Amino acid sequence: MAERREERVTDARGPKRGAAAAPSEGAAREETKHATADALRLSEAKLASIVDISSDAIISMDDERNITLFNKGAERMFGYRREEIIGRSLDLLLPDRLRAVHQTNVARFASGAVSTHRTGTIDRPVSGLRKDGTEFPADVAISKVEVDGVRTFTATLRDITEERRSAEEQAFLSEAGTILASTLDYEETLAQVATLAVRHFTDVCVVEVLDEQDELRRLRAVARDPSLGWACDVIAKLQLDRSRPYLAAEALATRTTVCMDTITDADLVRLSQTEDQLRALRAMGVSSAIVVPLVARDVVLGALCFLASTEARRHRSQDLRLAEGLALRAANAIDNARLYRTAQRAVRARDEVLGIVAHDLRNPLSAVLMQAQLLRPRLVDPDQRTLSAIDSIRRAVVRMNRMIEDLLDATRMEAGRLAVDLGSVAPSPLVADVIEAQRPLATAASIELVAEAHEPIPEVLADRDRLQQILENLIGNAIKFTAGGGRVTVRLSAGPDEVVFAVADNGTGIAAEDLPHVFDRFWQGKREGQRGAGLGLQIVKGLVEAHGGRIWVDSAVGAGTTFSFALRAAPSSSA
Repeated sequence: MAERREERVTDARGPKRGAAAAPSEGAAREETKHATADALRLSEAKLASIVDISSDAIISMDDERNITLFNKGAERMFGYRREEIIGRSLDLLLPDRLRAVHQTNVARFASGAVSTHRTGTIDRPVSGLRKDGTEFPADVAISKVEVDGVRTFTATLRDITEERRSAEEQAFLSEAGTILASTLDYEETLAQVATLAVRHFTDVCVVEVLDEQDELRRLRAVARDPSLGWACDVIAKLQLDRSRPYLAAEALATRTTVCMDTITDADLVRLSQTEDQLRALRAMGVSSAIVVPLVARDVVLGALCFLASTEARRHRSQDLRLAEGLALRAANAIDNARLYRTAQRAVRARDEVLGIVAHDLRNPLSAVLMQAQLLRPRLVDPDQRTLSAIDSIRRAVVRMNRMIEDLLDATRMEAGRLAVDLGSVAPSPLVADVIEAQRPLATAASIELVAEAHEPIPEVLADRDRLQQILENLIGNAIKFTAGGGRVTVRLSAGPDEVVFAVADNGTGIAAEDLPHVFDRFWQGKREGQRGAGLGLQIVKGLVEAHGGRIWVDSAVGAGTTFSFALRAAPSSSA
């Protein structure tokens, strides 16, 4: 009995010890459980805090595409409060046309191996739908995670409206700069400005330009809607009275951009100077406007008026950057076109004066030459000094006539009116004639003048008189820059379908840095005691190119210079 009691005591003590231990382990487990829950709540709070401070929209959804997470960035972006969107379908945030496609894409992503995916670029953005029904472009990154068989999709969206607008503006302004730089025609430039604006930016564009008398003229008006052509004509032809209100008055007076977010009919009445103008503006349905002054080199040239008649193109302050960018490029283009037009007028006036002067100079020069030629045979036993004086007069008159012809030829070249009468010309006899004509000049300078042609030379397709002029200019130039005792050689050589003419001297040569300029107008090398009009080589180049030929120069200081040009061989009689 005693043993059995002892057993019971022992057995009884066991449970007592166990009972004392059980509360201790349970408390530890409870403490661990509470600590884990606290850590989880803290982690969730931190995550929620991070999610909510993000400026991007962060949205989670389940397998059924129902929204489970909607941060403050998403509230700002889409316009929904969190409590009104949680549990609803993601389709609510997508335009109708994209919902089926999006559902297919999500299903494909869910079954795929990748866990993250990025979509949406500036060129091809994803479209989001706000609560107010407006759409916006977005860049989207999406991820998926599965825990205990439950799959969650989370997307981060960034509104790229401004980035896309900026990219489109830069692309447009780049295109505008290229197009406006493609012409210097004044009228075409104005038309290009207005056409570019209505294509990309506004419904109606009016270009108002100040003329040389500071009078404001509407030289161009273009509408996006072709049926408003009549209204554009009315506005473009209107002669504005600057003492009365008009659309561009404030912008021109202050030289600053003016943005009119809303234009009422009363505004149209106030800004219209005629009934026809008011009728045209009403037909255009003008509801907002931006007016930008055109300023180049600190001079006001006019104004660009952008008129919007549709809600989609209503002009607001965010449009100012694009309007001013286009106006800047337009002002520079208009200024360049004006300068070019002024230069053209000056050139025409110069050509007219030059023609008159050339005509008036030729008559007295012809009289001087004729009298000098008549004087020589009438002299009885003239001495050498007298004969030399008569010859000097004759040479001076010939030289002056040549200079007049050079000036006229240079003018014709500039105007694109330098004509050649092409025919078959035998080069060898022509070169022989030119050399004989130039020999007195060479002899007077103690220079040997020779011709070289070691093979049969075919005929060339050329204007005989102009080819003679080319050779005379090159030979005269070579003689001028060759010292006494030197040599000038005219060479002819035949190619497969051309003939090469070369005029070589062993004179002073041309410095390497000067070679690119030898055919420039009025350019002269740095040579002592040698002066001229600086037109000869430019005219030679123009004449060779008028023949369809090519010309080049080889030279080295101290070794001489060779001017070469090639003309096409004349077709054979059988051909």
